[in-house]
Amino acid sequence: MANLLHIDCSIRQDGSVSREVSAIFAERWRAANPGGGYTHRDLGKSPVPHLDEESLMATFLPPESWSETQRAGWAITEPLLAELRAADTVLLAVPMYNYSIPSSLKAWMDRVTVKEHMVNEATGEGTLLVGKRAVVVTARGGSYGPGTPRQDFDFQEPYLRALLSQIGLDKDLTFVHSEMTLAHSVPALEQFKELADTSREQAVRTVRELAAR
Repeated sequence: MANLLHIDCSIRQDGSVSREVSAIFAERWRAANPGGGYTHRDLGKSPVPHLDEESLMATFLPPESWSETQRAGWAITEPLLAELRAADTVLLAVPMYNYSIPSSLKAWMDRVTVKEHMVNEATGEGTLLVGKRAVVVTARGGSYGPGTPRQDFDFQEPYLRALLSQIGLDKDLTFVHSEMTLAHSVPALEQFKELADTSREQAVRTVRELAAR
């Protein structure tokens, strides 16, 4: 049975482009996989705690040796690992905050980047996640593509590519960008409204095609 894990991390519940576009993917995917499983984790609404020392140590120690605080830390991490391992497709909806990713997504990544998921750089082996598909839907207030004035300010896609490659989710990885999303709300960007609309429309077309795969 196919399984989709859908991660939202925008702090905005309404008017979030990353939420809107990823929801279109999820809706189309569920229509194409009527018997499939679907898990939605909203890190923007219900963030997981940032990784602490006790939670980290629990991933290296046998359960019988855990302290109470380590056991509590593992109780937070274990469901996240189970959701990720059960998924065939991982859908990340990621707004750009200060040229990078929301801290809530970083907290999630820190908890799912455990030794069982890490790729052995020498052999390319050693991860339980190879073979899964990952789709990253981003929303960016500006434009950061090649040739734009702020092309070097994009610490979102390169960072996510590095993180996902570390746990084997880079073999079937697609990024879908909606750019200039602030053009309709920031007067200084008003001239880019058409570009924003075109970018969003292309993103919607792309996710619909990807979801039907």
